[in-house]
Amino acid sequence: MSDLIKHDISEDCVCGPTAVPVERPDGSVVWNYVHHSLDGREQREDTS
Repeated sequence: MSDLIKHDISEDCVCGPTAVPVERPDGSVVWNYVHHSLDGREQREDTS
């Protein structure tokens, strides 16, 4: 889906992504950045 901006693929993105640790099968940990929309779609989504 598109958003109001193009998101950077780094932690420096203007949306203020959340870093989430993800453990791999070999026990190592990588970081996944979860980006946030700037068009307000989270507030319009039905969570019921």
